[in-house]
Amino acid sequence: MRIEVDGRPATAEQVASTDGHFTAMQVRGGGVQGLEHHLRRLDAAHREIFGLPLDGDRVRRLVRHALAGQADASVRVVLRDPEHVAVQVGEPRRPPARPQRLRSVPYLRPFAHLKHLGGFAQAQWARQAGREGHDDALLVSPDGAVAESTVANVGVLGPDGDVLWPDAPHLRGTGLALVEETTPTRTGPVHVDDLGRSAGAFLVNSIGIVAVASVDGTDLPDATAHVEAIRRRVAALPWAPP
Repeated sequence: MRIEVDGRPATAEQVASTDGHFTAMQVRGGGVQGLEHHLRRLDAAHREIFGLPLDGDRVRRLVRHALAGQADASVRVVLRDPEHVAVQVGEPRRPPARPQRLRSVPYLRPFAHLKHLGGFAQAQWARQAGREGHDDALLVSPDGAVAESTVANVGVLGPDGDVLWPDAPHLRGTGLALVEETTPTRTGPVHVDDLGRSAGAFLVNSIGIVAVASVDGTDLPDATAHVEAIRRRVAALPWAPP
């Protein structure tokens, strides 16, 4: 893994803080899908947190520099203060190979619309779910309204393959935006009990798309066909160089 800050090797002090915001993207063949969504979200979060715009062209230059010609990678762009841009480059990541088993937990991320640092609570819920034989946690409000998983958006499928995004507080991820470019979607209330009456569900983030197999040990309808169709449509979207 390489970490640069403003195009130079990072020091420990520069990457120690858990304050700030970030985006995570996958690079394949030197390109990124939905790069404009990443840059737009970084700028919006920077304005909200620090009160300043973020130069997208500068971010792109720093990502190219940190990649140093690496064609396939996982990249994080992290802003811990108004001025300095950290870029972390690691090995590429793939979505899970099998449908995911989720455990619902009574937790909503604070400032859920921001992709912010310092997510101990969601990570701890994911660990607890894993120890109980699940793959991840499903974050829900006290009244059972579905929000998101710890690291992904949740899409609920209709019989024709359309997608309902839960309207409880959540991050509008870049993967969600790519699905919206290819598939009819809407946003509305979803409760845990609604999932079994749907045509299935899936998780989506910048790493990819994967079906949900079960929630709290209850199997959901098999969403394989719908999820594969969405995955194919998203895969056909262009990859832009940073």
